[in-house]
Amino acid sequence: MAIELLEKEAREIHKIRPKIKTVLDHGVVTGAGDSYAACLTLEGKSRGKFRCVDPYELLDWEPPDNLVVVSVSGKPKVYQHLMKAFYRRSNILLVTANPSSVISSLANEIIEIPYVHNQRLPGTLSFVATLKVLYALGGYTEPEEISKPIKLGRNPFFVGKSENFGIAYFAWLKMAEVFGEQANAERLEQFLHSPIFSSGGRNVIVFSSGDPRELDLSNEDREKFILTECKTSLCNAETMILSLIQEMKERNWDKIYFLENEKVLRISSKLIY
Repeated sequence: MAIELLEKEAREIHKIRPKIKTVLDHGVVTGAGDSYAACLTLEGKSRGKFRCVDPYELLDWEPPDNLVVVSVSGKPKVYQHLMKAFYRRSNILLVTANPSSVISSLANEIIEIPYVHNQRLPGTLSFVATLKVLYALGGYTEPEEISKPIKLGRNPFFVGKSENFGIAYFAWLKMAEVFGEQANAERLEQFLHSPIFSSGGRNVIVFSSGDPRELDLSNEDREKFILTECKTSLCNAETMILSLIQEMKERNWDKIYFLENEKVLRISSKLIY
């Protein structure tokens, strides 16, 4: 059932076409979970024009002129605290799939994510929809590419440069939510300096950007260092989603770990909501 639902969402990825009139040239972006992964991706794509900051840590910052709050559900309580603290002190744009949430009244502008939340699933289509909205907000586009699933294996290590680091972070989250499994995410340069020594016996998935060093790494050991065929972050996100579904099928794993681990889910939900 879980595999079927994720496959259904994957088929909708290329149909997402955000319609956004507002375009910003800079700002502070904040989010948690998948929204934080999308936030990191935008930061990399913009080369720092949009800075990604954890929402809880942002409470201690001075109000930025443009604050983009990203939350699919609009329910986590940290956003209520943050938006109340920065109300009328920042130009607050709320990017959400729930425009009637409690925090909506605290925003200067609401930008709707074209995603309907019907069932509790690990965010896949919602992540892509969020990322497309953020790219449109920043005035960024990417050419469409054809994605192909790759072998994830057990406890994979995800590596990405610039915007693809956000995709690596997203991939790490999905391994935790679906399999309850340890994985890692790191930037390309940082991975080479130390984390590479913890990658023994694991697949290292490099979300390719076309950087020659990625190919150099793969040439050292093609079985261990697996490069995606994509060059764009959106294609790499789709690659991860398709690879996740493939891995579930290979393991005969037709369930979502975070929904079944009631104890941890209770702790997580209590602190978030």
